[in-house]
Amino acid sequence: MKFSGVATTLLALAAVSPVAAQPVISLHGSGTTNPSKCYWTIMDQLMIQAKLPIQMTYRAVGSSTGQAEFIGDGITSDNMFGSGDIAFSQEKYDAFPADSILHLPVVLGAISFFHSVPTGSEKLNLSPCLLAKILKRDITDWGDSEIKLANPNLSVPNPSPITVAHRVNGSSSTASITKYLNQVCPTEWPDSLVGKTIDWPESTIGCEGSGGMSTCIKNTAGTIGYIDMGHGHAENLQEIELLNAAQKYINSKEASAAGGVLAAAENAALPATLEGSFADVNLLNQGGPNTWPITAMTYIYVKKDLTFIQDPAAQGLLKAFLKAVYSDQFIEQCEDQFGFVRISGGLRDMALASIDALVTDPSAPEFTFETDTDKRTGQGDYVLSKKRQSYSEIEQEKLMEMIGKLSDQVAALETINADLSMVRTTEASSDAISMIDEELNMDEDDQVMAALIMSSLSIALWAFAILFVIVKQFSGEGSVSKVQQKDDDLMENGGKVVN
Repeated sequence: MKFSGVATTLLALAAVSPVAAQPVISLHGSGTTNPSKCYWTIMDQLMIQAKLPIQMTYRAVGSSTGQAEFIGDGITSDNMFGSGDIAFSQEKYDAFPADSILHLPVVLGAISFFHSVPTGSEKLNLSPCLLAKILKRDITDWGDSEIKLANPNLSVPNPSPITVAHRVNGSSSTASITKYLNQVCPTEWPDSLVGKTIDWPESTIGCEGSGGMSTCIKNTAGTIGYIDMGHGHAENLQEIELLNAAQKYINSKEASAAGGVLAAAENAALPATLEGSFADVNLLNQGGPNTWPITAMTYIYVKKDLTFIQDPAAQGLLKAFLKAVYSDQFIEQCEDQFGFVRISGGLRDMALASIDALVTDPSAPEFTFETDTDKRTGQGDYVLSKKRQSYSEIEQEKLMEMIGKLSDQVAALETINADLSMVRTTEASSDAISMIDEELNMDEDDQVMAALIMSSLSIALWAFAILFVIVKQFSGEGSVSKVQQKDDDLMENGGKVVN
């Protein structure tokens, strides 16, 4: 009878249908590197806030690649959406069926020039024509007479060689700065040097992506390169003061705080509808006392008919992501953390109306956002709720705050070390060395101590970074962390530890 009981149990178990695994809803895009951290931040939060498993990815590969993958084979796109800091050219736009794609303006960003010249507390003023000469390698030393004329109080070692860093592959940043220089100073920067890729002098160095550009500038004292404002200041790089259309030397951070980035878009002639061509939109060197002269508008490229995406749920997820990019709940952090300026006013309203009008399969679900507790409705399958959180987010915030403080200290010490290294490794006069030593108020023992402190802080940074990864690894996206699970176990067992 025992055997009969076991057999009955096995047959009963076999009769139970296995629970089907919940399919993952996927969304994938690619394009410009400039707002990549903004996109990744929003995607991470949406994945945590979703009830059903979703996967969202964005490949930061540059505007040119993002456009190419959005075009795909001319019929089917390689990505579900693209993004770029440049609009489609008229030729590429005309290759699409009429009124079939949208340029959704998302954020405005300032492209600027950053450097690692040991200027101390002195600002570095450069005009567009002076920049053109430096980038072309007509001027190769920071002590050049034309640079001194624009910076009478600047004191640099002699010699002070200039290293020029530029982006490799197709880059919207390259397109923006080359078009700007040609527009403002065509005698020094001809049409042949305008584009997403150009023929740079052999003595310049190529750097891949925004992160690569930051590294190039940091690694070699005396380097100048171009990068978006958010990345540059996040890396604690020194920015030049650029002469704008109002003949005022200003940096991008000051311009942004004074509304000078948004002013560039307000003064530009934008199309009447988002279905129109943006090929002739020009945000460069617009007027105004605080207007930043190299402003780029980041677009998300999207097809009006989303049914080319096979999974109807993914169609709904794309619309939700697009709405999140315009939502105060999500976009504010992109301003605060990454230095972007959001699209506002009538242009924002037009974008949201266009997103609502996107064509989807009749079975495509509509994702909604829960901000305040909504009983029962908030637990719906397609509700993105900020009440769903990951324990790792709390730990990450603590770690990031500590890393930020340590990074600031390391950056300050690295600047001091770079100033000293450049002076002592060039044929600078003893007066110049004494001047810097006096300015820094450091003797040899102080310098050794600073180096030791910097090394210790660097080790600490690595330690916190490893902790960050561990916390991320052991707390699944959208799931309860092991620490939280242990707390739940304790509660369920009356506070007793269960092995």
